[in-house]
Amino acid sequence: MAQTMILPGTYVEVRAEGLIAPSGVPTGNIGIVGTANQGAENEVKLVSSLSEAKEIFGDSKQAPEIQVELTLVRALELIYKNGGQTVYAVRTSGAKPEDYQKSLALLENQIVNIVVLAGQDANQKSMVDALQGHLKTTAGIKRERIGIIGSGFKNDKDDFDQIRNHTLSDDEGRLIFTAPGILMTSAGKVETKSGAYLAAAIAGLIASLNVQASPTNKNLSIEGLTTEFNNAQLEELVQKKVLTVEARSGYRVVKGITTANSPWNQITTRRIVDYAIYGVRSSCDPYIGKLNNERVRGAMKATLDAFLTSMVESEALIGYQLEVSATRPQEVAGQVAVKMILQPTFSIDFIQVTMYLG
Repeated sequence: MAQTMILPGTYVEVRAEGLIAPSGVPTGNIGIVGTANQGAENEVKLVSSLSEAKEIFGDSKQAPEIQVELTLVRALELIYKNGGQTVYAVRTSGAKPEDYQKSLALLENQIVNIVVLAGQDANQKSMVDALQGHLKTTAGIKRERIGIIGSGFKNDKDDFDQIRNHTLSDDEGRLIFTAPGILMTSAGKVETKSGAYLAAAIAGLIASLNVQASPTNKNLSIEGLTTEFNNAQLEELVQKKVLTVEARSGYRVVKGITTANSPWNQITTRRIVDYAIYGVRSSCDPYIGKLNNERVRGAMKATLDAFLTSMVESEALIGYQLEVSATRPQEVAGQVAVKMILQPTFSIDFIQVTMYLG
């Protein structure tokens, strides 16, 4: 703590914690696992463009001698075409669920907001289990994220009954199920691809948006849909918590929803609260190692107020309540309780978050 004399007998003391300001929080980082024809296996690569991805992983041309479908670069193409920028990509060693699970584990400690399994759809229960297990694990280690998985084919085409009768659910709003499949051109030939590839396009779109901006009615950059559902079907799929796409002045997201039957059903609610949680942790990190007393906690609260106020000003929050406290045992243990009541934009619900930092 430095003291500066400005007049005889008058000093200004600048305390370090009084200079701490909230830092930036990433909102559009994508993690993806898939198969490729070159590049190191089970290594995380930070990729920022399709050309860079092709340099690392090769192209997506399927050679006859390659037994597994090459999914990674094709999914990355859709991510970048739809606005994704920062991608943590892993070339998995095979196409089995255990291969994907091993590669997903490498993404656990990365700051990732959205995760996708390239080319893997919801018809493969073991792949769904791997994705949901990853989401649960990362939530437990303070690396919260959203997972997106698409519908599969039945007899090489979309099956409306199968899609609407899905059993995917996540009470925390961390899983998005999307349908139908899409069209993609390869070597001059139009191919039908399952909803697994639509999931990659949706990931790119969501990553390009501010947390308070819903993907509802946003245009996707895709070549076409394998099935164009009618209005009644689209309405039913939305009621069944399916993020679906319609052909209307391009290809548009009908409604930006998760599979949750709770306030977390809105993608914006889940992303806004995750952003607030990441921001609180980031804002509090510089206080680690400082005295845990009322003065320092007051400075911490001021930093958090500045961060949450910025969320109100950017219209991510309508309002909030904040409390920063510590009991005497918590002071001794170096712990602080941060309690927030958040009102996300577009939500009628108040979300209470309690965090214990130390």
